[in-house]
Amino acid sequence: MVQPLIDAGLDLDEIGQLVFRLAFTAIVTEGCGALTSLTELVADRSAEVQEAWCQVITRMLVLDASP
Repeated sequence: MVQPLIDAGLDLDEIGQLVFRLAFTAIVTEGCGALTSLTELVADRSAEVQEAWCQVITRMLVLDASP
C-alpha cells in the first residue's frame, strides 16, 4: 500500500505521521474538506513524494471501493 512513499525515500515513521494526519483530518472535518487537504499534507515535500502520496491515496480509494 505505501510502497510508493518508501520508493520516494520516506521512512516508516514519516509515512505513519502522514497517514495519522490524514486520518485525523478526516475525523475532525467529518470528511468535509478532507479531499482538498490531501495534497496540503505533502505540499512542502518534493515532487516525487507528492506523486507517491497521490498513488497511495489512489490505492486506498481503490481498496475501499472493492467489494
